[in-house]
Amino acid sequence: MTMTHRAATALLASLIFASSAMADLAPPQPEPKPAPTPAPAAPQGPLCPTPANPPSPPEGWSYLPEVSAICVADIFRAETIGKSTGPAKQITVNAHKTVGILEHPVDVALKPATTLSWKWNVAKLPSKVAEDAPNVHDYLSIAVKFDNGQDLTYMWSAAIAKGKGFHCPLPDWTKRETHVVARSGEKELGRWLSEKKNVMADYKKYIGGKLPTKITHVWLIANSVFQQGDAQAAFGDITLASGKKSTTVRVF
Repeated sequence: MTMTHRAATALLASLIFASSAMADLAPPQPEPKPAPTPAPAAPQGPLCPTPANPPSPPEGWSYLPEVSAICVADIFRAETIGKSTGPAKQITVNAHKTVGILEHPVDVALKPATTLSWKWNVAKLPSKVAEDAPNVHDYLSIAVKFDNGQDLTYMWSAAIAKGKGFHCPLPDWTKRETHVVARSGEKELGRWLSEKKNVMADYKKYIGGKLPTKITHVWLIANSVFQQGDAQAAFGDITLASGKKSTTVRVF
């Protein structure tokens, strides 16, 4: 899933900025012709705000290099809350006009009873519209990545119906990432909610084809770079299980 810095930057830039118009090709002439007028340049400056200090992800987690090649983000924090309506230990995210994918390695066999459980409290969604187009693909989610390169990401959508699945609209991710809407709308914002998903059943329903053999990573995703807004949330009690306590993996 790696890309060169140059290729990754070009990809995101092509989605954020309008493509430059191509100059008409002049037919061969016996006399030299003036060079065509250059196409308008894309706006200059960083695609994302540059953090004041090097990224410091929670222990056991790291930022996905492919995304960090485009935007260097330092947006996730591990916090011990104490008395709270949510988990005592939380990973919080505050993404302002940026994007980051936090990943944690796991080695969990994919079985019929394999589940992903988590709690989350989303305070602010980065989009007001359906996020299934490239120029508005800002969202918050938790995902599992498989050993076949596919990933299944459970998102909180602003406007897409709960239960709907769709392929990522970004060209370089379309064939490998599938979104499933776990929550939708603003009614439940600001509340701690518990989720439990049967991973194999969802893989069959939303991705299909030959099943992978295991889950290799858990991701936390926050993207607010396209519409230049904000995303705020907290996650906790993240576990992978196969129906028996002895096979439960506590991710965070």
